[in-house]
Amino acid sequence: MPALISVETAVERIKTHLPDWGEESVDLEQVRSGILAEPITADRAYPAAHRIMMDGIALAWESYNHDQRAFKILGTIAAGEPKRTLTDPLACYEIMTGAVLPDGCDVVIPYEDIQISSEGELRIAEIVHDQAWQRMANIHPQGSDFNLSEVLLRPGVVLNGPAWGILASVGKAQVIIKRLPRIQITATGQELIPVHQPPQPHQVRISNPYALKASLISHGFPDVDLDYVADDPELMTAHFQQQTVNYDLLIYCGGVSKGKFDYLPTVWSQAGVKNYIHGVAQRPGKPLWFGVDHMHQTAVFGLPGNPVSSLVCLHRYILQQRPMFAQLTTDFEFTKPLTYFLPVQSHVSSDARILATPHPMKNSGDFMALAPTDGFVELPADRAIFKAGESFPFFPW
Repeated sequence: MPALISVETAVERIKTHLPDWGEESVDLEQVRSGILAEPITADRAYPAAHRIMMDGIALAWESYNHDQRAFKILGTIAAGEPKRTLTDPLACYEIMTGAVLPDGCDVVIPYEDIQISSEGELRIAEIVHDQAWQRMANIHPQGSDFNLSEVLLRPGVVLNGPAWGILASVGKAQVIIKRLPRIQITATGQELIPVHQPPQPHQVRISNPYALKASLISHGFPDVDLDYVADDPELMTAHFQQQTVNYDLLIYCGGVSKGKFDYLPTVWSQAGVKNYIHGVAQRPGKPLWFGVDHMHQTAVFGLPGNPVSSLVCLHRYILQQRPMFAQLTTDFEFTKPLTYFLPVQSHVSSDARILATPHPMKNSGDFMALAPTDGFVELPADRAIFKAGESFPFFPW
């Protein structure tokens, strides 16, 4: 194994060399997570007309400014009705939030500040609580948000709820997004058996792929398949050669360290995969491997077989999460010159701090120790003592 690189170097190499899997067009009805690949512009001014912001009455400000306080009601305007015109400057319209401001009106007085009375068929709105209203009060001016053709969303934006709402608002029935990779997770190891079988003392059930798949799906990757291959160079070679054609991202669990049965780095090298990472100065997950089959544009990750190691590496390097920051609730010590990924249980304090209670593992195979945790903090390699109250990057599961 070559010299270990830092976590920061590993992250940068992955960002630099991860293939671009192109783009795809999706229908608005296929709402899902994704990365926008085209600029989205306003198809008209927003709002498209002067829009009412409060239920009340719309009237001419000049009449109000000349001390007119009682106005004849000409009718009621609801949201969605075409624009009307105020023909009598001493009259008004009852008007609802979202409606279009009538021509001849330039102020809206809320219901809370008026009193409506009837004189036969005539209805009168009287301003009883004067707020010294200014022209255009309670009106959302036409084009004040965006003008026609103004950019609303730029390529690279994560398509979250607000973004999908904007796409619908501008009539984007189809949108171009970055194509998500087709992923296969492959478990390796002679000791592994299917979940439904009772294990012998020398055996363990396959678990890593299920943990990894659940994490990938919850972070917006819908196309994830699972597989298994035995620790045999010929079988591994045949498996890789077949799958690199079918998938964009191959994740192998195990077989990447320095043991006699860790064949995968050699298999990949002989198959023409360009290696960019093999060994990171971190715990857990030191043997992490990353390369690219440039002929097929397939990225290959070799994750350590230990369950905690594989899960941490997935979250730190493949999901490319933007971390939050959390404060330790207790002191913690780790003396080796390695970045340490410490499982924690977090909660938010009343003053809006994320507090992280450490749940250190006995070893990287101590998968059950993750049960009470909801993520991990990243402790830097250049320190050994980490004090309660200090903040570190936090990656939720």
